[in-house]
Amino acid sequence: MKTMTYKGYTTEIIYSDEDECFVGHIVNIDAISGFHGDTDEELRDAFENMVELYIETLEEPENPPQTHFAGRLLSRLRQALHL
Repeated sequence: MKTMTYKGYTTEIIYSDEDECFVGHIVNIDAISGFHGDTDEELRDAFENMVELYIETLEEPENPPQTHFAGRLLSRLRQALHL
């Protein structure tokens, strides 16, 4: 698996036998962010365009930026389970 980074966003890229090209998606965002290309240059252009589009979308008032996950899971237990 290959990765690229642009403006703080990272993509993972794999080769798709089914599509016969390289396919990438931006990691750690909830938006659908797929793109493809046949060469490194095409992939880089498609990835950078996808990041720019994502950033533009976040600037719209109805699409607030995502918050990053804290990595915690909070749970309430019944008192009987407390030690």
